[in-house]
Amino acid sequence: MSKKVSMQQIADRLGLSKYTVSQALSGKSGVSEENRLRIQETARAMGYLIQGKVKGRNTNELTQDKTNKEPHNFPKAIKPYILVWIQAMYQQDNPFWGKVLAGIATASTELGYEHLIVPVPNRYSESLHIPSYLDPSYCAGHLLAGTFPSQSVISLKQTGIPLVLIDHYEPLVDVDCVLNNNLDSGKIACQRLLSTGMRRVIFVGDDTFAVSFKERWWGCRLAIEDEAGHDDTYALKKWSIPYCQPQLLSVLERKVSALTPETMPDGIICANDQLALDLIPILNRHGIDIPNQVKVIGFDNIEASVYAHPPLSTIELAKESLGIRAVETLLYRIKHPGRQSEKIMLSSRFIVRDSG
Repeated sequence: MSKKVSMQQIADRLGLSKYTVSQALSGKSGVSEENRLRIQETARAMGYLIQGKVKGRNTNELTQDKTNKEPHNFPKAIKPYILVWIQAMYQQDNPFWGKVLAGIATASTELGYEHLIVPVPNRYSESLHIPSYLDPSYCAGHLLAGTFPSQSVISLKQTGIPLVLIDHYEPLVDVDCVLNNNLDSGKIACQRLLSTGMRRVIFVGDDTFAVSFKERWWGCRLAIEDEAGHDDTYALKKWSIPYCQPQLLSVLERKVSALTPETMPDGIICANDQLALDLIPILNRHGIDIPNQVKVIGFDNIEASVYAHPPLSTIELAKESLGIRAVETLLYRIKHPGRQSEKIMLSSRFIVRDSG
């Protein structure tokens, strides 16, 4: 994977110049310590192999920390495995979950574990069980990636094997979880528009697809309420669309076609980058100027967002780091089974590009 990752890709991910990335990875001056650490961590998460030394430290350590440590409580001759449960639809050319799985693979390898991915049929709502071809005694833990019904979470919790939820919180079960801060991310996106004088905003999403979509919508609502007060010139509307369904593009086309000068928004916030990338060409075909007439913002900062016309402004959320942090949390739980469960929230940042 390291050979496929370029400095330009790292720069695009962080919204920085390739020169800045090069300076940071080569240990040269002219880069703030904060940006240097961000660049090094992102490079590590993306699988970029850093050669040489940075400030006297062998930078291979960035991708080899702890590899010599023996896994906890397993025979040396047997390599324990981590089971990664994920809904099958999340694996279907999904640039967000693909990066999360890459982070899980990176961390598992570094820490001396195998990882096995178990796709779960879409809309599956029953108990989950370790596949019969695996030996449960060598299962180090479960990672449950994305939104699952409570029954699925409970069934894994009842195995007595450590469990960590990824980008999902289950209030009915006492279990560790690692999350993106979707609520605050929604507020950041909406505040960005409001800070530039925008007053009429449309949110595009599908609450039934993912909890994260719903939380981002809530964040936008909070931002509007904080800013508007009793000022009725502010307006936030929502387009509920069938995400990942064949009729998605036709629904977006109808929504845009129905816009009039009176209903035209100042800004559109899409629940993820893929929705924004679907919407931007439709807006362009209808002669709606981005960003001069309508600003567009997405979430996730997937690679394709850089190549939109215009390039998409977006909220950078943890992807590889989400997977890495989940594995680290699982190993912490293995070593400290009796401690209180943790809800770990990863921060986000706004990536400024031409669309908004």
